[in-house]
Amino acid sequence: MKNRLVLFILLLLNLSSSAQFAGYYIAGPIEGNEEKVHFILEENGRFHIFNEGRYLNGEWKAVNKNKVNFVSGTMDLVDLFVSSGNKHPDQICFRGFGDRKAFVRIGKSDHAGAAFRPVYREEPQCPYEYYTYINVNRKECSEIAIAVKLPGQHKDTTAFVYTYAIPEKYDEIYAVVNSNAFPDGRNLSIEYKNGHYMVGNIELEKQATSPGLLAQILGTQLEQLNQDQIKVFRKALYIKNGTVEKLTPKRSRTAIQVIDNPVINFVCPDESQIPKLTLPPPKESQ
Repeated sequence: MKNRLVLFILLLLNLSSSAQFAGYYIAGPIEGNEEKVHFILEENGRFHIFNEGRYLNGEWKAVNKNKVNFVSGTMDLVDLFVSSGNKHPDQICFRGFGDRKAFVRIGKSDHAGAAFRPVYREEPQCPYEYYTYINVNRKECSEIAIAVKLPGQHKDTTAFVYTYAIPEKYDEIYAVVNSNAFPDGRNLSIEYKNGHYMVGNIELEKQATSPGLLAQILGTQLEQLNQDQIKVFRKALYIKNGTVEKLTPKRSRTAIQVIDNPVINFVCPDESQIPKLTLPPPKESQ
């Protein structure tokens, strides 16, 4: 009987925390970003954070009636964009793969265990690498699968696999590592104290919403996220022309077969061997 009473009290505390914290919050610019940060805490325990093309999601759990912790979920480790008309036809661009355990399969697979190729010859490879283009036969690229393993995983562990169907109207393909999806060890929580909702020393403004309105706000934010990510992509890759589309993959988690035939055979020089930029001497005053 005593154990049931304790469980009942804990359940009431959790329900009151959910009612208090579920909702829509807006914070001012954080860490030098110009755009505001949007927090959505659903009553089902899911959270979503949006900020100028960056997105985090996962579960929020009550610590007590005045504090909840965020547990980050698994987001897509790689994004794939397609376009045309930017002087890169019949090419695939790999951006941000230099220090990731990543593999690719170009073309449709006849069976689930078809072989993948390492993106780079060595792993990890060139942590300062920016982006690299490779030539492909576009007719053979109706489907592309990219597999990524998290840092520290054993070579035989299952990989996160993203399979994309490439629309015929696009002839430029850009695979981009989503650096925000890799765990960074930071803990995030919201605490209610002195009448304010706080994330560390940053105050959140809670907006007046209803469950139905919260669902609409989440849908609007997800649509805006897609536009913001395309905008960030255009700026980063200097894509000025044509329509850009971010493709939605078929996701799976599986062990993959890898053959030793890397897509990019680039020998990464040691950073100490890279010539340092030397500035010209200052002009002497007349």
